[in-house]
Formats: sequence, structure tokens, C-alpha cells
Amino acid sequence: MNSLYELDPKWKKLILDTNNFLGGLTVDEFVQELSKDKDDVVSSSWNKKLDPKPYIRTFESTLKELTNLQGQMNNEKMAVAESVATKELQYSHNILNLSSDLTQLIDNYNHLDNKLTSINQLISPLSEKLQNSIKKKKNYIKSIELIIQYNYFWKEGKSQYLDNLKNSKKLINRLNAAILMKNLLILSKKVETNSIESTKKTTEIIEKYSEDMENQMLTEFNNAYKDNNFNQLNEIALILNHYNGGINVIQSFINQHNFFIDSGEVIESNSMDTPFLNDETKNSLMDPNYHGVIYSQGLVNMIDEIEEVVKNESKIVKRVFEDSAAYVIQLFIQRVFAQKIEPKFEFFLNTALSVSHLAYVRTLHALYTMLGKFVKDLSEYFELLEVENEASLQSTLEQCYSDFFSRYIYDRSKYFDIEKRSLEIILIEMTSTFNTTYEKEIRQKQLTNKYKSISNDIPEARINELSSTNNSNSKLSQFNTFIKSRLDRDRLPVARSNSTKETEGSHNGGNREDGTLPLDDGFNLETVDSMIKCIVESIARVMELVPNKATSCLSEILELASMGIIGSYVKNSLEVAYATITRIDITKTEIIDLTALRYVSISTEILSLLSTLIKAVCLPLLSNYPDVKKKVIMATNSQVKNCETMINIIIEEIFQVFSTKFSHSLSKQKKKDFLPKSLDMLDQDTQPAIEIVNLLNNTHSQVSDYLKSQNLVTFLTSVGDDLYRLLIDHYGKFQVNSAGGIIVTKDIIGFQTAIDDWGIQTLSDKFASLRELANLFTIQPDLLDSLTKEGHLAHVNRSIIQTYIANREDFNHDTFMSNMKFSLKQYT
Repeated sequence: MNSLYELDPKWKKLILDTNNFLGGLTVDEFVQELSKDKDDVVSSSWNKKLDPKPYIRTFESTLKELTNLQGQMNNEKMAVAESVATKELQYSHNILNLSSDLTQLIDNYNHLDNKLTSINQLISPLSEKLQNSIKKKKNYIKSIELIIQYNYFWKEGKSQYLDNLKNSKKLINRLNAAILMKNLLILSKKVETNSIESTKKTTEIIEKYSEDMENQMLTEFNNAYKDNNFNQLNEIALILNHYNGGINVIQSFINQHNFFIDSGEVIESNSMDTPFLNDETKNSLMDPNYHGVIYSQGLVNMIDEIEEVVKNESKIVKRVFEDSAAYVIQLFIQRVFAQKIEPKFEFFLNTALSVSHLAYVRTLHALYTMLGKFVKDLSEYFELLEVENEASLQSTLEQCYSDFFSRYIYDRSKYFDIEKRSLEIILIEMTSTFNTTYEKEIRQKQLTNKYKSISNDIPEARINELSSTNNSNSKLSQFNTFIKSRLDRDRLPVARSNSTKETEGSHNGGNREDGTLPLDDGFNLETVDSMIKCIVESIARVMELVPNKATSCLSEILELASMGIIGSYVKNSLEVAYATITRIDITKTEIIDLTALRYVSISTEILSLLSTLIKAVCLPLLSNYPDVKKKVIMATNSQVKNCETMINIIIEEIFQVFSTKFSHSLSKQKKKDFLPKSLDMLDQDTQPAIEIVNLLNNTHSQVSDYLKSQNLVTFLTSVGDDLYRLLIDHYGKFQVNSAGGIIVTKDIIGFQTAIDDWGIQTLSDKFASLRELANLFTIQPDLLDSLTKEGHLAHVNRSIIQTYIANREDFNHDTFMSNMKFSLKQYT
């Protein structure tokens, strides 16, 4: 327990010390620990009054001790500061002394350097003279040695010294033999003269000896290669490199490799191993609906094998030929391309071309991709191999790769013309079913002629646009002629009876016996989707194979696509639709078949798909070529606008058919239909009403299948407006009695009900007005005035109301006349 006047010793020794101040406690923790013992006393006598004196005395003692510590620390701080000042002064004094010593040292160094330079200037010429003397001495010794060896060959026809060097086990001796032999050849050529016959003979002996020596080393090299003795291979390569640059040893290394075989064997292996003998691969290459890159597994295995061989041999070459390794690998790569890759690829391409144009371009692209990956993999491998002059290896690979494909992709007749013909044939084949089915309708060109007659009324401002359209139509005509000639050529002979049936059936084109159009005639979005995928595949192939010529190629592909899809498919379908509409005989049918609208609906979606293709795929590729981009946009807009005009002509023709049919049905109305003398007639609908109501119901069910949204509303509104106009005029021609008014009302209610099912408010209002006009025939004369001022009749032309009132049977009665004349005058 703490004393009342002195601090507990444990705090003074353990905590209140400069070496361990507070013992790691915080101030709050230290205060709590000081009062902890006092708290225990208070808790034991909780009922006693708290005495603050122990706390006060303890804190006073602690504060006193802290004050002592503070004084002690201040004294120590002052002492340390004085010590630091003394040391800094001493440091500055030492620096000044060292500075003068350093200056003296630098002066001494400069003086010594000047002396050394002067000595060096005196010794340097002597050194050069000494080196020249040593070099001359060595050359002299070598010259003497060379002359001695030449003399041996002159006199004895051989040199034992050279034999010993050549057959030595030491590399340095064999290397000296090669160098000596090389110099002997040079010397013998120089001293050879016609005046001394023996010099020629000596030269021949030396040449024969050098040839035998090289052949011996080449034999040893080949044996060492078979035994995988890389040390010996390296020694021989080094020796022969000093002898003649290693030309023959490099050639021997490449030629003796089992990987290379004769050209005849290559051709034979090609004939036995071709991907096109595989029906599955062949079918995939010829299938226009298969859009993946098609690789021959045998070809892939061959490329993998070549890559593995090149990598393995590169390791050996680097170890054997050292500094010449890059050159040897270059020769090896060139040999691989010339003997293993190019003949195989050429054979595959020729075989593909014999199958189809599509198979050829797909094979060319597959080979281009495959060999590109091969070159990339080897380039990355050579970087890791760290061969000297590695850049030359990459250059060799890229050059071999480019040289092979430049013969194909940069020659238009060997690639892009075939690409276009391939796409052209695909588009022809995909549209052939439809074009063959409706060959007669397409050949008649009724819609085209109608379009041209309308175009003659176009203002002069659009002459340029028309000229481009006519040019497009001219190309389209050529394209269609090509289609027909191809189809005629490919068509198989048929029996006479079959030909007769086809001739008889061709009267109605592709129509069924009932005159309707078949739904499986080959005109659908699936076909267009397939054509667009083929177009995109062709564009992608062009962008990869000939990126530098992609702009002009892309423009030609789009032109071909436009002729194939719009010219040979969409416009032909519109021709069929127009021909089908014009063949409708309203006198022989009660219901108008509108299946021709299927061509209009699908054509609209096809134009949308083609526009999306051009916007999403083609225009971004032409962003750097504004002139070509503008040309493509103008050509596309022109084609789309032509089709829209043709569609409008077809729709207008359909309106005319409906109008004529309505008029024909209304012409069957008898004059006395609305003047019945018997009430039994009230339960029967008139024949025109029955026909028209059935026609309206059938029209809505058909049109809603082909037209959507605003197009559907516009079409039905036009038909309904025309019928409303005809009915207004029609009922204004007949005299009607009170019972006949009920019949008129029933007929109009039938029309109104059918029209209300269309869900078009404007038409419903008009036929509601027509129904209220029918009420003019049935109500009492005294109510006519109020009726004409209410509801829909308030907005109907007064002349129409007068006409209808005048057709009332009782209109001429004196009573009616007296009641109505005054009212009618108010509206005139």
C-alpha cells in the first residue's frame, strides 16, 4: 500500500524511471494503477465516509517525483547539447584540414598523370613496332612452314606433317591442318604457271589432298550426327568453317537429314494423303451453311511434325555451328518450305479448286491461317532460343510465308475473282428454287415496266439518280441472264411426259391449282440469313487475306450482294407478287387471296437485314475511305428506294383490286332490294352485303399475318376509306321504303361490325356515320330535322343527307314536302 507522504517504491523504481517511463502505460492507466489500492480499501469499507487524503498525498508524491525527473532530463539535455556543439566544431576543423590535404593530393595526381602520358607517348610507337615485328615474325614462320609443305607436295606428292596434324586427336592440330591446307590451295594457285609443268601437277595434288581431307571430315561429321556426338560435330564444324566457311558441311548436315525426301516421293505421298478423299471434309468445304475454318487433320499433323523437327534441329544447330547457327537454320527453313510445305499446299489448293470455288477459297484461307500460326510459333521459339542474329530467322520465316501466298492472294485471278464467283454461285443456288418456280412471272417484268413508266414522270432533278438506277438494272439484267443460263445448263433432262406436265403447269407459274401461292417456294428469311452469313464470311476472308485491297474488294462484294439479294431475290419476289395480284379475277372469286403480301412483308425485313449488315459491318470498315463509303450508302439507299416504290405500286394495285371487287359486288344490288313488299325479306341479308362482309373478315385475317403495326393500320384504313366512299355513293342511288331502310341498316351493321373488329377508330367513326345515314330511311319525317343535327350526321356533308332523304319512298308525298322543304332550306 502507498504511504501517505512518500510514493510507493515500486512506482519509483519500475515506472518513474528515465529508462522505462510509465512502463508502457498510458496516462489514464497510470493514474488508475496509483489509486487502485485506495479503491480496494474504500470497497472493503463501503459504508464509511470516503477520505480523500490518501489520494491527494499519493498524487502529490507522484507529481513531486515527476518534477524531479523533469529537472534531471533538462540537465541531461543541456549536457548533450554542449557535447554536440563541441563535436560539430571539431568536425568543421577536421574538414578544413582535409580540404588542404585533398588539394595537395590532386596536384600530385595530375603531376604523376602528366609524367605517365609523356612516357606513354614515347612507348606507344615502340609498342606498335613491336607488334608489327611479332606479326611479321609469325607471318614469316607461317610462310616458311607453308613453303616447306608446298615443297613436300612438289617433291614427294604428300606431307607427313599435314597427315599427322589432320589425324591428330587434338582440336588445335586439326584446326591448324585446315588453315594450312586452305593457305596451300591459295599458294598453289598463285605459283602455278604454264612455263613450269610441275606447278600444275602440284596444284592438282594439293587440291586432291584437300578434297580428301574435307570428305574425311564430312564422313566423320555424318557418323557423329548419327551417334549424337555433339562435341565432335562442333569440332568438325569449327574446323571446316575455318577451311572454307563451312559451306559443304552445312549442306551435308541438311541433305543427310531423314526428314527430307525426294520430290517424287512428296508427290506420291500427296496423292495418298489428301483431305478431300475424306467425304466429311469435302462436304464441309462445299457446304455454304458451314462457316468455320476447315482444317485437314492430316495437314495439321504434318505442320505440327514440321514445327517439332525445326525446333529440335535448331537446338542441335545452335550447339554445333555456334556463330553460324542462324545461317544454317535459315537454310533449313528454306528447304522445309520448298520441299515439304509448298508442294503439299499447292496440291491441296489444286484439289480444292477441282471440287468447287468455295472449297478453294476456304482451303486457301485455312492454309493461310495455319501457316501464319506456324510462323508465329517458330518466331516466338527463336526468341527464347537466343540464337545470334535471331531477327534474320524471323525475316526468313516471314519471307517464305509471304512468297508462297503472294502467288495466290495478290493475283486477282487466283483469289478475288474466284472469291466473287464463289459468292455469286452461292447466291444463285440459294435463290434458284424461287427463281425457277416463278421463271415466267420474273421474265415478264410487269412490275419493272410499271416502275419505268412511273419513273418517266420524275423531275429532272433526279435524272442522275435514275441513270445510276438504270445502270444497276442493267447489271441486274446481266446477272439474271447468267442465273438463267446456269440453271438451264444444270437442269437435268426429263422425260417427254414430264416436260408436257411442266409446260401445262407453267401457265400459272408456281401457283397451286387453286391459284394460291405455295409457302414453300424458297422465299424466306432463312435463305437470306444464309446468304448474309456467306457474304460476311467472304468479307472476313478478304479483310484477312488482302487487307491492302480490302476497300475495292469490299465495294465489289457489296455490289454483288445487292444484285444477288435485292436484284435477284427481293425484286423478283415483288415481280411475282405483282403478277399474282394482276391475275386475280374478281368475277370468279369471292375472297381475294393476299398471300402475295408475304413477299412484301418478307422483302421489307430482307431490306432491313441488308441495311443492318451494311451499317454494322461494312461502313465501319470504310470509315477511312469517305468516297467509297458515300458511294456504298448512295447505292444502298437507291436500291432500297426502288424497292419501296415497287412495294407501293403493289399495294396500290391491291387497293385497286379491292375497289374493283367492292364495285363488282355492289353492282349485284337489285333496284327493288330496298323496296320489299313482304316483311319476310327483313330476315335476309342482301347478296352484296354478304360478299363484302365475308371479304372484309377474310381480308383482316390475311393482312394481319403479313403486315404489322403502322403498315397494317395504313393498309386497312385505305381499304376501309375506299369502301366507305363506295357505300356512300351506292346507297345514294336506291329508293328505299321503311322496310327497305331496315335492310339497309342490317347491311351497314354487318359492315360496321366487320370494320370495328379491325380496331381502327377513324374507320369505326365513318361507318357509324354511315349507319346513322341509314336511319334517315326509317325514322318519321318529323324527326329528320333533329337527327341530321345530332351525332355523326352533324359532320356529314349536307348534299349527301339531301340525297339520302330524297331516296325515301315517301319523299314525294305532299305532307313530307311541306314538312321538309323549310328545314332543307336552312342547310343550303
